[in-house]
Amino acid sequence: MKRSVLRIGCAALSLSVTAGLLASCSLLPPASPWPSSTPTQGTEDPAAAASLDDGKLRILYSNGSNGGNTVLCGNTVLYQAASSETVYLVPDTLTGTARYYLRQWSDPSVSTGRLSALYDRGGKEVLTFDRAYDAVLTGSLLVLTVPEQMAYAPYNNRATGDCRVIDLATGEELAVPENAYACAVAGDYLAFAVCNVPEDYVQEDEWGDDLTVYRAVQVQDRQGEVVYQAELSGLSSFYASSSDSSAPTDWLVLSHYNEDGTIGADSLYNPTTGEELNNYQQYTGAGTVSLYNDGRYQLVDLLSTEQSEVLCEYDQPIRYYVPGAAVTEPEVSAPETAGRYLFHDLLTGEEKELYDVNTDDATLALYAMDGTVRVFNLQTGVLLTDTTIDPVENQVRAHVYPEGNGWAWIEQDDNDNYDAAAIHVCGPDGTHKTLDPAKLSETYNYYSPLLSTADDLYFYGCYNGPGNSWLYDILDSDGDVVVSSLRSCTGYYANSVNGLPEGVFAAVKGFRSGWMDVNGQWLYSESIFASATDEMDNYYF
Repeated sequence: MKRSVLRIGCAALSLSVTAGLLASCSLLPPASPWPSSTPTQGTEDPAAAASLDDGKLRILYSNGSNGGNTVLCGNTVLYQAASSETVYLVPDTLTGTARYYLRQWSDPSVSTGRLSALYDRGGKEVLTFDRAYDAVLTGSLLVLTVPEQMAYAPYNNRATGDCRVIDLATGEELAVPENAYACAVAGDYLAFAVCNVPEDYVQEDEWGDDLTVYRAVQVQDRQGEVVYQAELSGLSSFYASSSDSSAPTDWLVLSHYNEDGTIGADSLYNPTTGEELNNYQQYTGAGTVSLYNDGRYQLVDLLSTEQSEVLCEYDQPIRYYVPGAAVTEPEVSAPETAGRYLFHDLLTGEEKELYDVNTDDATLALYAMDGTVRVFNLQTGVLLTDTTIDPVENQVRAHVYPEGNGWAWIEQDDNDNYDAAAIHVCGPDGTHKTLDPAKLSETYNYYSPLLSTADDLYFYGCYNGPGNSWLYDILDSDGDVVVSSLRSCTGYYANSVNGLPEGVFAAVKGFRSGWMDVNGQWLYSESIFASATDEMDNYYF
């Protein structure tokens, strides 16, 4: 599918504009001190901190607020943000690895009222900017956009310098179309979302019009030469996570609109090969996507060959894929099979009807109607867990939740109130344990999985504490309490950018907030009074 060429003004910045933009940031300066910076090492047991000593950037999010976060590299505190600051990690979208973090803070002495800076893993200031930016890193290319542009009608409120691209390897600022409000990197090419509103346009809505009729996508190389343009289009791209290095990062997802402003079909475009694919449905994992053509849903491999390859096709939408297997879901127009997924073994041809299927960062878990419970590695298709459980009497539904390391948490219902009649914990090496929800409910108002290790799955139970407060216990898969009386607890995604070591979770206990292991040992903690609120209310990070 080829889109018509749209004549977009200013494919590259003039030398004078480029010089002005470069003047608004300092490139690769020496390290500089942070204003009002007070690093705080709150570890109660110094010996325990060695577990964090892996050289990874992490952020401990402040208790009950959006600002005041603490940045650490391994077990070394790099920065303790003030409550009015926003600080977040900037991972590389190609690898999922975080090598930098971004800081935004208020400064009434500048016209924009807020500044920002990029820092490396050693806490060294790499770039400073004369306004607040949000940042996305792809390889060495840093894409900057103004936060307000993301939140409030970006196609209305753009201005020169709102979207920028800097090559960290050379310090060069690359050409950006004058009407760009967003950018995605695909291989050696830059794709920009632009909006060409006529000068005589009159805004009808005080909150900002959608203006899809003026939206377009322009793709150019690093020298600013335009290679592709599509009108009535929007833009997104595939990003890798630390657990999915096979994301097809050379491809772009193009959202198309009809002239009346309604949404059309999405498509895929590869600037490197020039290939275009119609009717994109979703990314299905491990470098594959689902397309819909001629009444069939196709599973397409975007990585194994130079041109895309159809692996298989079905009458039903394809929801999940692991190498060697796919899961489809019947159309909602078929009520007799609504919610019943179908598992397809692409190697043997085996098919299984499923009660439920689900995925986390690293694994796919399914519970079949024949009692089979399986957990697969998302990237390799390796079968990590394979066991069988019996249904409860009068079972009406079941839910399966993958918890990493091959573990799965299964709830079976025998009623329409979504009250579990039985809970099963299934894991590697045939591990299968059953928990009694009725017994758990004698102590806990509710309970849910928290995290897993190679040896066990842990969950939390919540109950009423003194003064109408809530308290949390951490329990192992046998239902035994291993940590008690926490004010809160939460598990980070095991393979996320901000992932914690195995068996470690975020917790608040007493007046301390930090990272704790399943033995109740703080690896790092700090006072809950370290911060209050973020004045910018930046909920994106």
